[in-house]
Formats: sequence, structure tokens, C-alpha cells
Amino acid sequence: MKKLLIFIICLSMQPFGIAQILTDLDEVSTLKENLLAIKKNNKWGFINKEGALVINFRNDFVLENIKNNTPPFFNSGRCLIKKSNGNQYLYGYLDMNGEEVIKPQYLNASNFNNGYAIVITLLKDTVGYNEVLEKCITKSTLEEFVIDAYGNKVKYLENPRNCIPSEVTLKKPPSFYSKFIGDHLIAVFKKDNKWDIYKF
Repeated sequence: MKKLLIFIICLSMQPFGIAQILTDLDEVSTLKENLLAIKKNNKWGFINKEGALVINFRNDFVLENIKNNTPPFFNSGRCLIKKSNGNQYLYGYLDMNGEEVIKPQYLNASNFNNGYAIVITLLKDTVGYNEVLEKCITKSTLEEFVIDAYGNKVKYLENPRNCIPSEVTLKKPPSFYSKFIGDHLIAVFKKDNKWDIYKF
């Protein structure tokens, strides 16, 4: 009877100060914008500073540096994601609740930086008509824009370049020809191999 009583008391006792929340994680990032990226089974999710899972594990987050497996992160309340449309990735953004606030639509996109990001879009213009083949002749151009956290175009970067859409693949998104260099300042590489700086 005495042994049974000791067993029941031991079962009813709970450890104080230690509560296991998540187990068997592959990676844990540092706190950024009050969220930590965590990796499990090749998927990433986010927990808040109390340890609660606020964005479930998913495999469409964009890693800042794929070679180094750098975790995804939030900046300006946005995190970069990508979705395949078959032969290409389209890039968009999640908010801190895990909702798609800017749907995947860009051929490439940067992480947000102080409320702004750089995106690359594809513009197709009809430049003629082939009567023999009965087809429109189109010209494809890559264009870069600065967008705000809601997807509004803030600045056209005036560096269009010709593109063969079939060359933009899952493994080879178009490269950026512009970069943020300061608060509301962006440097744009032009066709003459010179840089222009814009304020937006």
C-alpha cells in the first residue's frame, strides 16, 4: 500500500519551470520581428517568442542563401515565398499570420527591406502578326519595380531587358539589375554598363 501511495504521488507531481513545446527540430533561427523560423522534415514554420507555432510548417519559403541553408525571415511584416507554375517559380509574400498578402506573381523578388522590395515582372507586347502562321509576334521584356508591403508599385526602375521566357526556369530565375543602397535609395545597372541611383 505504501508503495502504491508513493507511486500515485510521483505521478501527480509536475515539474515546475520546464515545459517541452516542440521536439525533434532540425534548425532554429534567432528572433527577428518577434518570430523565429524553425525547420522540421525539410519544411519551415515560425513560432512566436512564447514558443507557440504561429505559421505551420510548409515548403514554399524562400531561403536567403540556399547554399548555406539560411532560414527564411520576416522583414517589414513580410516573408518571401515561391510557388511553381510548372517550369518557373513565381514569387510572393506572406504576412505574419501566414496569409498570402501578395500572391506569387513575380519571376523573381527580393526580401523586404525597410518596407520595400524589388520585383521582376514579365511584359509581353504584340509587335506584329505572322499571316502565314496566323500567330501574333510578341516581344518579352523583363522589368524591375520597387513595391511596398501591399504590392503597390512605387518606382519603375527603367532597366527593361529582352527575355526569352523559356530560359527562365525553376533553377534559373532572372537576375536583379538593381539593389537597395540606402533608405529610399536604389542603384540600377543600365545597358551601357553604368549605374544610376534613384530616390523613391
